Amino acid sequence: MIAGTPKSAGSIVEVEQHIGDMLIGIGKAEAVVKACKAPIAKPKTEKRMKKESNLGSMTKAELETYGRTIGLELDKRLNKTTLLTQIEEATKQIEVN
Repeated sequence: MIAGTPKSAGSIVEVEQHIGDMLIGIGKAEAVVKACKAPIAKPKTEKRMKKESNLGSMTKAELETYGRTIGLELDKRLNKTTLLTQIEEATKQIEVN
């Protein structure tokens, strides 16, 4: 769906994608883009640092859950070594920023 703003009416209506594209194309509507919130990196806490030292003993499901806490979406279909590498790279980037 695309939200279109009819220029003459001044109200926001939600229409199907192809209708919205047509209205925008002929100048009868403007696209409305909703912003999403990006995850904010949290400072390392003692609890978090302790958890990182135990990553090797976690299961793949636990690694996936931990990844979400640091704003990382992991794929459990990958092997554990790959998941650990992805977590390490993500935590390095968080530390740099």
